[in-house]
Amino acid sequence: MKKLWAIGLTAAVLLTACGEEESTEPTETTAGAESSGDSKEVKQELMKFYMSIPNAINAVDADLNAFEMNQAEGTLPEGEELQTMKNAAIASAEEAAGAVDTIEIPAALEERQGKIETAFAAMRESYEMKAEELTKDASFEAADEKFGEADAMLNELLEEQELAASSIYNEVSQ
Repeated sequence: MKKLWAIGLTAAVLLTACGEEESTEPTETTAGAESSGDSKEVKQELMKFYMSIPNAINAVDADLNAFEMNQAEGTLPEGEELQTMKNAAIASAEEAAGAVDTIEIPAALEERQGKIETAFAAMRESYEMKAEELTKDASFEAADEKFGEADAMLNELLEEQELAASSIYNEVSQ
């Protein structure tokens, strides 16, 4: 329920920012009108795209989130039950890395594709690091920092379009 609320709130804030982005200056040429139309389309596509990222990851990362929550609360089981939980979290982390690969970049964001692909590579690496850590002592600080890099890159794209920054990490780790 918290995830849905957070996603809804983020979408509302970001869509409100998109709606308030009207220019007060009259456009003098058709090229200027076309350019502002393109900008609006880019903003809309960026918002849809941005919201699709946590949706794709949340579809497969529940076991990883459960492990991380139990670890943070100090309520991890022991013995065979812990190993079963770790195995499920490893599979979940691997699926999350794969889910990042399935997210399609819209054509309207073609000019930003390099930055998006770099952010996705950091996300994928973060999940791969978590899967590796689950075979050891399950320390996720480095993986979380890597995901933070991806968040920062995607926030730069939002801010370039004068949209409010957000955190995919917060949306996928609940």
